[in-house]
Amino acid sequence: MGLVGLGAVVGLPSGWALVRSVGRIKAVRDVRATEFALVLGAGVRWDGLPSRILQGRLDVARALFEAGKVRRIIVSGSPESRGHSEPAVMRHYLVSQGIPVSSVVLDESGVDTWSSCRRASEDFELREITVVTTRFHLRRAVALCRRAGIDAHGVGHDAAADGLRRVSARGARREFLATTKAFWWRR
Repeated sequence: MGLVGLGAVVGLPSGWALVRSVGRIKAVRDVRATEFALVLGAGVRWDGLPSRILQGRLDVARALFEAGKVRRIIVSGSPESRGHSEPAVMRHYLVSQGIPVSSVVLDESGVDTWSSCRRASEDFELREITVVTTRFHLRRAVALCRRAGIDAHGVGHDAAADGLRRVSARGARREFLATTKAFWWRR
């Protein structure tokens, strides 16, 4: 009975994220168009530039915008990341890449994935969104946005293919624990 219980505790969360995101993870060219993309934060360097993993997410959002798949981009993250506002850094990067400042919306309450999804639903009153994050994080992000009442689809940055194999492997391990927490901790 102990092993069965342990199996349920650790297996159900992964199954939940898989079921809630199946058929909803797409490439830029294949995702359906939505008004908004929600880019989840991933850290700022000490010099105030996006971390490489965050830059990858922002590049995916830019590709969605340029392909006409989204018209506006919510950048969601911590107001304090190594002395910088993560969303402000994200907006600055997108604007420097040609995205109009009027198309970028800041969310400084996105201290975790659930907060970003809940704010998109409750404060921005969105019912449909394209979530942008790293591939290893995408299933949980889509599942949590759906839990918040949003018809969410996702496009992910492939960190491993972008030369961030160790970061990607570490993120995948962390994701197991984060998915377990997200499933069992109902807010």
